[in-house]
Amino acid sequence: MTEASENQGIESQKQMFRELLIEITALALLTVSIAMLWRDNMLLFMVVLAECLTMLLVWHERYDLYFFAAIAVLSSLIEAVFVHFQVWQYSNPTFLGVPLWFPIAFGTAALTGQRFVRTLTLMFQ
Repeated sequence: MTEASENQGIESQKQMFRELLIEITALALLTVSIAMLWRDNMLLFMVVLAECLTMLLVWHERYDLYFFAAIAVLSSLIEAVFVHFQVWQYSNPTFLGVPLWFPIAFGTAALTGQRFVRTLTLMFQ
């Protein structure tokens, strides 16, 4: 192995660890935001929206955008059905028994989780 290819391999590993750190930080931030702010739907909506937009600036391939939108819409519809049939309930619902921030938070969590899995897969190839 040449020195140039060795350096390239090290840089690639560093990049993957940076990606992993961003993904873990994003998931932790989203989790803490929801845990701390769930009582204030509008404030949490704005915080989660800011987190979402930041993640979409970082990951904005066509697949990422479609993935986020599909998960946000589908998860919200499914969640509304569960709430309607009283599988569970939210203490401060906004629309159809679901908090305003839910679609964006769920889409952001799914996008970040999907990116996390991608990075792990690349690391262990």
